[in-house]
Amino acid sequence: MEKLTRRSFVKGAAAASAVVAAGAAMAGCGSNDTSAKTDDSKKGDSSSDKIPMTIGYWGGNCCELAVYVAIENNCFQDNGIEPNVVTITADTSELLANDEIDFFLWTPGFFLSWLQGANAKLIDTMHTGCWSGITLEGNGIDSAADLKGKKVGCTGMSGPSYVESNALYSRATGGKGSEDINWTVYDGSLLLQALKDHEVDAIIGIDSTLYPQVKDTEGAKFFFISAQELSDYYCCFVCCNSHTLEKHPEAGDRLAKAFADADDILRKDVNAAVEMAIEKGYTVGKYPNIEKGLANNYLYGHGNEEDFKASIYERWDELRVAGFLTDCPTDEAKAKEYLQELTDGIAEWHGDVGKATAAKKLSEQVKTRGDAFGTNPEDVKNA
Repeated sequence: MEKLTRRSFVKGAAAASAVVAAGAAMAGCGSNDTSAKTDDSKKGDSSSDKIPMTIGYWGGNCCELAVYVAIENNCFQDNGIEPNVVTITADTSELLANDEIDFFLWTPGFFLSWLQGANAKLIDTMHTGCWSGITLEGNGIDSAADLKGKKVGCTGMSGPSYVESNALYSRATGGKGSEDINWTVYDGSLLLQALKDHEVDAIIGIDSTLYPQVKDTEGAKFFFISAQELSDYYCCFVCCNSHTLEKHPEAGDRLAKAFADADDILRKDVNAAVEMAIEKGYTVGKYPNIEKGLANNYLYGHGNEEDFKASIYERWDELRVAGFLTDCPTDEAKAKEYLQELTDGIAEWHGDVGKATAAKKLSEQVKTRGDAFGTNPEDVKNA
């Protein structure tokens, strides 16, 4: 099989271009304005032997908890990085293309942008899934497999929750969610009301939005929670600008070690890390017990290469199953080879720098954790 490159996919990516464009807005945890705003109060002290790196984050929820912990505990400075911390208010693909950002938390919504040339490498893991879907009692939906013919609201036919809903449906039924499900796009502020008014049968999105809605909405329940149904795979990754890695070969190790240190700190007391994030204004903090429940769901971890590679492969396979990898061969063996080459293309493993404190395999962590917070809606109602 001919060696795959990102360039070879551009000509066949027209069908996915709308997914990429909308996914850039949805893939992260924040807005889609037109710039990145520097947080001058959190810049690191300059040092001639430190690598200057722009560290971007969206804020607002505990999805980026390791980023907040790294900032507040000087993990970047301690590992030879001079951080310029910014809040992201722009399309991250654009920021990467202009070399305006060196790091951001990479989610499944960005994978297609890599096919179209985004200069990025994934160097270690961050945490498991942070997406979910909710419906109302009586709507006849208990899982993604029940979505055939149903009207489902979303903020765009793109992003992780859309891809994962389609993938879960397709794997359970053999159908294609983009054809069998009646997807309807709403502004995010109107989604919940559409569900309450029975304009849609279900809605999907990021946990930090949907969990409070389950708490506050009579009869609301989850029909999928990615931290439960996809808990054997990481959802979010440490991403580094590939131009930065070319310019500073040691940057990958330093960035991976900074996040390994942050991860070690937060895993010692996840609830304390959430309380810090609320106190410092990184997260909303309206429902601290929900934020703590979600943070414990996410099984933050680093340094496990097997899970790192398997999780990246899984995200590509979700896109295949959902019908977004139009060039993927239909032959099973060739499809596996194709997905593996995609995985190898975007992965540049640097997690060995944190191997001494590496997380246990996710499959072991899940057994210890048990069911994810929210699997029983009463847990959310009482939070």
